[in-house]
Amino acid sequence: MNVQQDLLTGIRVLDFTWSVSGSTTTRILASMGAEVIKVEWPKTPDMMRFSMYAKDDEPGLDNGAFFNSLNVGKRSFTVNIKSAEGMNIVKELIRKSDIITENFSAGVFEKWGLDYESLKEINEGIIYMSISGLGHTGRQKNYGTWGPTAAALSGMTYISGLPDKHPSGWGYSILDIVAGYTGAYSVLTALLYKNRTGEGQYIDISQVETALPLVGTNLLDYFVNGRSSNRPDFPTGNRSTLSADGNKSDFRGAIACPQNTYRCAGDGPNDYCVIAIYNDEEWERFKEAIGKPEWANDSKFSSLTGRIQHQDELDQHIGEFTRKLSKYAVMEALQKYDLVAAAVQQNEDIVEYDPQLSFRGLFETVQHPLLGERLVEGVPIKMSQSSPFIRKSAPLMGEDNDFVLKEILDYSNEEIELLDTQGVFWPLDMPKESFKAVRPLW
Repeated sequence: MNVQQDLLTGIRVLDFTWSVSGSTTTRILASMGAEVIKVEWPKTPDMMRFSMYAKDDEPGLDNGAFFNSLNVGKRSFTVNIKSAEGMNIVKELIRKSDIITENFSAGVFEKWGLDYESLKEINEGIIYMSISGLGHTGRQKNYGTWGPTAAALSGMTYISGLPDKHPSGWGYSILDIVAGYTGAYSVLTALLYKNRTGEGQYIDISQVETALPLVGTNLLDYFVNGRSSNRPDFPTGNRSTLSADGNKSDFRGAIACPQNTYRCAGDGPNDYCVIAIYNDEEWERFKEAIGKPEWANDSKFSSLTGRIQHQDELDQHIGEFTRKLSKYAVMEALQKYDLVAAAVQQNEDIVEYDPQLSFRGLFETVQHPLLGERLVEGVPIKMSQSSPFIRKSAPLMGEDNDFVLKEILDYSNEEIELLDTQGVFWPLDMPKESFKAVRPLW
């Protein structure tokens, strides 16, 4: 067994992020050993605290499933930064931190007097990372966006969906995750730079720009050939096509046939297996794998061109074979012959039955004070000496106030009590014992 090293032990992150993108960044940093302190206020909480409650749970600040996934491994410190006392405490924490993160709209931190130049005056070596829809510079920096609107601006939305249909979008807010991971590796790069030079820096991340690698083939086609994005016949679907148009571009890569999603045994919505055969050599192995049925020896299937010309008949034959076996049996039978095949999985398959994910330990168990023992998604990075891992459940609102005030800032009990009576750490009109009934005020 390897002895794991915490890469970011001793690194403190003062985390003003909310929702998904910024929280993803600090989730990763926490899994690498950084001390992440989430700065919050009960009356304007991260909306994810109210998102996706577990079945039968009463709504509350601390039991939202999405929040508890996005914020594992972090601490929570509540402070009213709109008060002079609260802002002074925040500045004290900035002096004792290595990294500041936020994903507000451009201009919010500046209004608080926490732009990068002001942060440098407090802590000369600070690393400050912001994530926003369009970045903090340029004429459109103040435009509001969410992940799906950033996807539209990036060109991702236009190329999504079925051929001859209107663009469908990407469903879940994928750019929040992409921007979050981009934020994490940018912070790690800035830490490396600081280690070499002693200097911090400002990291300005635009969600729209993080999407461009996902539409890179379209951009490349424009750079090289001057062609616009493909619509309405893009994407071309599962099947390969034969075309005399040498200029036709669908970014599919290698042509394959058969190449489709085939119904397997069972009546579940995801009882399918994906199969792709790329050349005649693979076709011969495919015939072996499925037991050399008589139909497979028909000469019209012997070449890739012939298989493409007769795809309807070919798919019907293959479907007759796959319907007799489970999707996993089909996958394993073909993979034994070094062929491309994969079961189509849904939630319970991924979490409960996937042996590869289980072996690699993607899902980790945490103990939450209110929710009990729960599985959470780990960080999909494996390293021989320093793999990130989930260290604790997400924090209850304000559960680390004493730690921050006493251990980091060295406040006395008397000082804490005085500030508490002034509403600096919790709203005076909001009893701490009954905040489950509170709704977010945005």
